[in-house]
Amino acid sequence: MKHKLNLDIKDPNYTLLKEIFKIMDSRMAYEILASYGFKNLNKQIFTFKIIFISMFFGLDVPFILNELKSKEELRKYFNISEVLSEDQVYKIFSLQNEEKLIKSLNRILNSFNHVKRRGKKTFIVDATPVDLDFNFNRNKKTKEHLKSLNLKWSYSSSKGFYIGFKATVVLDFDRMNPVCILIHSGAPNDAKLFDEIMENLQKRHIIRKRDILIFDKGYYSYKNYQLGISKYKIVPFIFPKDNFNKTKLNDKLSYPLNVFKKTKDIIKEKQFYNNLKYELFKKLDQWKKFKPIRGKIEDFFKLLKQGLSMRQIHKYTPKSVAKTVYLNVFLGALIISQGFYSKTAIQQLSEN
Repeated sequence: MKHKLNLDIKDPNYTLLKEIFKIMDSRMAYEILASYGFKNLNKQIFTFKIIFISMFFGLDVPFILNELKSKEELRKYFNISEVLSEDQVYKIFSLQNEEKLIKSLNRILNSFNHVKRRGKKTFIVDATPVDLDFNFNRNKKTKEHLKSLNLKWSYSSSKGFYIGFKATVVLDFDRMNPVCILIHSGAPNDAKLFDEIMENLQKRHIIRKRDILIFDKGYYSYKNYQLGISKYKIVPFIFPKDNFNKTKLNDKLSYPLNVFKKTKDIIKEKQFYNNLKYELFKKLDQWKKFKPIRGKIEDFFKLLKQGLSMRQIHKYTPKSVAKTVYLNVFLGALIISQGFYSKTAIQQLSEN
């Protein structure tokens, strides 16, 4: 998607970005942002647009602002009446509260893609490294300095050694809509993050009983299968490793103690957990068939990194990184909401 800002209304990139800006300019978006305490909404929306253009075309903010100032047709196309200065854009971004930002962005997505929930749902969970753009040849960083920034060296099988964060994303499989984003410093083990992810989803009432959550092998552990069924009452479909022992897992999946406290419904409660176990083992027996489904989140990450410039982030504090990742994921979700649901469509976007 990287090219100069020479407006061409026949270019599908400009058409797509204009449709996304219509969502941000909508009364719904303004009302949601206002409800979370955002002030000077016109300036907030302008800042979002500049960040999105930067991500979409891989361009620097100062260059974008200069192009908008000099090209009236570009301002009209993107519905921009006033061009703020570089300092104003960075100040507005820095003052945004990351918790309110993610909540408001989720509300905008859910309002725009409103679908009534019916029955159990399927979610896909995965994580990706977030590499910070440090130039080590010109500016070496000591361990002490990195520690003061809540940063450290990390390792990823796909990235190698890097300094940055890990972003965990949970996608609603039906709509390819991100429902949860968690940012962790470094590269903590995925299996150890399972309980934190599930607790976050439960507290926010995203998951319900009987839902299916698909994880890759990085989250594999017998304990996590137990937690998923007994504590969260979902089907924790974690792809098994080579040493997986079905009999061993079955022995560990005993009924939780609260089943026996409900003397009147003990048979019903046992049947509920038996159904979860049955669903889990049925999927584990055929886990390879589900690899294309889980592959959708890999395509989503590819869109973010190759298509929306998230391969390296030019931010160096946990708060600024978190907000940048939130906006990147939000933009990716808005793009998919425009009809780019299929694997082929997402791949084509990421390669443009």
